[in-house]
Amino acid sequence: MSDEQAIRELFNNWIKATTEGNLELARQCIADDAVFLVPGAGEMDKETFAQGAAGGSPEESPIDFELDSQIRELKVFGDQACLWIESKLLCKPKNGDPSTTMAGHSLSVLEKRAGRWQIIRDANTMTVVAA
Repeated sequence: MSDEQAIRELFNNWIKATTEGNLELARQCIADDAVFLVPGAGEMDKETFAQGAAGGSPEESPIDFELDSQIRELKVFGDQACLWIESKLLCKPKNGDPSTTMAGHSLSVLEKRAGRWQIIRDANTMTVVAA
């Protein structure tokens, strides 16, 4: 499998982990020393971000999520790579409260460690979209 294919598989697994609430799969996508930069939250480590991104199964969550994420650019530089991702997230509370839409971009830095690609840095600009 080429590096680009492996990175696209990692991206697909990341989306699957977050939409299905698969915390273990989310952890596998992230290096232990990863740092996430999130608006309003500052720096987050692997465990904090993974718990937030995939902290519970859809059945357990009080909110239904619809996530549309597309890779805008993928560049590989030896054992490092970067992804520019554009995302839109619709959050629909199960109790009938109004939905919230978030949108934005993220820039992820990946590293190939022990033959496996993982996220090592991620800067996310997703914010709430005005209704």
